[in-house]
Amino acid sequence: MRFFLDKPTSAKSDEPSIQATNCYLEIEWPINSNTCVVIYIIPRTETSVFVATCWDTAFDTIIAELDIDTIKTIAETWPTLALLLNNGLGNKYRNGAIIRLEDADYGETKWFVASVAGNISFKSENGLFTAQTKEAINTVMSTSLQLFVELQEKKPSIMRAIGKGIAAGLGVFALGAIAEIFGFDLGE
Repeated sequence: MRFFLDKPTSAKSDEPSIQATNCYLEIEWPINSNTCVVIYIIPRTETSVFVATCWDTAFDTIIAELDIDTIKTIAETWPTLALLLNNGLGNKYRNGAIIRLEDADYGETKWFVASVAGNISFKSENGLFTAQTKEAINTVMSTSLQLFVELQEKKPSIMRAIGKGIAAGLGVFALGAIAEIFGFDLGE
């Protein structure tokens, strides 16, 4: 499964394109001629789906090294990330959540920003693309873009982290690894 921002693979168009696989639907939503948002519709139950964007292994390091100071720094620096993590831990999908799902292409567990569309039917296009599914697509797309911008624009303060004692643990290492993944400098 592809990272949620990628190059289009379908014919250039302003309209979304849908590719069906045995395990999911992949929707490419064009942003411009070089970039699209990739959204997945993944069966969850007989009457519900996950609507999700794939973030690959982006949060592996930071989640593995969580302590109370790191959580506070995440909440202060990236409130969208904190909210999505909290929603994922509480199985609250309506407003988006960060969850782990298996990548059906490779059998690996990856991070997804996801919502759930329920009360749907797989028997027809109209039964699948209901108001709930469209709402979940809008939620996931807007939340994923908001999270991406937030991670690009906001960086944790190393001095604040040191002042709060994170340097004593692995919190700064975890925050540094996340910062490196998204290509920003932690220097003040």
